[in-house]
Amino acid sequence: MDASVIVVNWRKPELTLRCLASLAAQRTERSFEVVLVENEASPGSTDPFREKYPDVAFVENERNLGFAAGVASGVRVSTGDVLILLNNDAVADEAFVDALLARLRAEPAEVAAVAAAVELQGRYRPADDGRPADLTSHVGAVWRRVTESDPGAVALMNSTGITVLHGGNGADRDWLVPTDRLRRSGDDEPFGFSGGAAALRRTVWDAVGGFDDSFFMYYEDFDLSWRMRLSGFRIVFEPTARVTHEHAGSSGHSSALLRFHSLRNRLLTTLRNGTVRLLLLVSARTAGRALRDALAVIRSRPADAYLGGAEWWRLVRDVVALAPRVVRTRGAASPAMRSRRRPVQRRFWPS
Repeated sequence: MDASVIVVNWRKPELTLRCLASLAAQRTERSFEVVLVENEASPGSTDPFREKYPDVAFVENERNLGFAAGVASGVRVSTGDVLILLNNDAVADEAFVDALLARLRAEPAEVAAVAAAVELQGRYRPADDGRPADLTSHVGAVWRRVTESDPGAVALMNSTGITVLHGGNGADRDWLVPTDRLRRSGDDEPFGFSGGAAALRRTVWDAVGGFDDSFFMYYEDFDLSWRMRLSGFRIVFEPTARVTHEHAGSSGHSSALLRFHSLRNRLLTTLRNGTVRLLLLVSARTAGRALRDALAVIRSRPADAYLGGAEWWRLVRDVVALAPRVVRTRGAASPAMRSRRRPVQRRFWPS
């Protein structure tokens, strides 16, 4: 196969069926397979998919392994030279696969991955009337979801890859930028690819180590992109590879699950890949967040806390348990990788 498209499902069959339908409608002469990973599979849970798409390859995991380990389990049974990752709550444009493969084949071997253009499902307008907003941009602009017939409704971007915010946060590049301002050129490189829609060379996945299974969800793509950069590879963006995404359709826009794994995995990612200075900065910001949450509880305002006390204890326990293995991988980095830490941060980290 030219490519293997990996899709992970966990209790969202209606979204996953829509995703698979978009892959069945791809217009390309290139060969590709679809590998559907069913997390926490139960008897008959894959039947709806098998009935409609008998050519799909299935991986049935007894437990919910999360996105990172779920993708890895799909990669292990796949056969494609290129790995295409697609969220189950996304719908691919009919030229999605072809555009990714064409761009990757046109690039030199040092290009490890191609990030796709991801548009948010639905229409939005500025939430400037004082009522609660649905989404907030990196610069504080607020948006509310509305009907397509609503005056002033616009389509918004979800991602054109991963960027880095001040302090080391990984984030969707071009998050909430109106689609009519989409980057038309693929010449400006993002820091990384989003695991929701991207193509990766299998050889690089194998060489760099793929996703860290312990991450469960969130930051696994940021971590792998960082390791690719440190290994001397590049990541590019292809604007003609388009998907529409129901943002956080599988996990919620601001769930405790999202917040917990984002904080935990940001620490572990920086511990593995960053300079000591950046690690101290990220650690200090996390400690500051914990202190603010503790004060919210003391003031009897627990709803203002980012995480609850039990979640903070679990975060500390996880980081302590996982840190030795992450430190070992940091120490095992080649001299060339270590020498690239500062240049990569100088290029992509906001000053």
